Amino acid sequence: MLHATMHTLAGRFVYEELRELDALWLRGRYPDAFTARSDAASSRWRFNFTRTYLERDIPQSGVRVPAQTLRRFWTMLARHQGGLLNASELARSLGVSVPAVTRYVDLLSDLMLVRRLPAYFVNVGKRLVKSPKVYIRDSGVSCTRCWASAP
Repeated sequence: MLHATMHTLAGRFVYEELRELDALWLRGRYPDAFTARSDAASSRWRFNFTRTYLERDIPQSGVRVPAQTLRRFWTMLARHQGGLLNASELARSLGVSVPAVTRYVDLLSDLMLVRRLPAYFVNVGKRLVKSPKVYIRDSGVSCTRCWASAP
């Protein structure tokens, strides 16, 4: 006769409060933004972070891109979060060349601000997508309008 061994899951799993996950999604993973006292304070922190990065930190690294162009480019990426990267459309909207757009994406990708997800090359129904998708890495920065105007 076989004896069934009873196993319990006690102590092997964790309950997560969904409210905290919503805050993590909306405020993002930067500690100062996530632990801010209010949503408004979190939004202000994200706005200041993005502005400082685009207007001060990137130019100090030796990259010469007009701050207004970089801010407009950032806004376009944020509005097309997860969409296919259409460099020619972005270049036309910004009034720059396609190679310049590629350099901007490379720069923001190297700085770990955006993530470029390469296209998946499967020939299903002979439809081939070669463009990568671009995501802003921090959900809080991409979920707020802090990149467009001051809160």
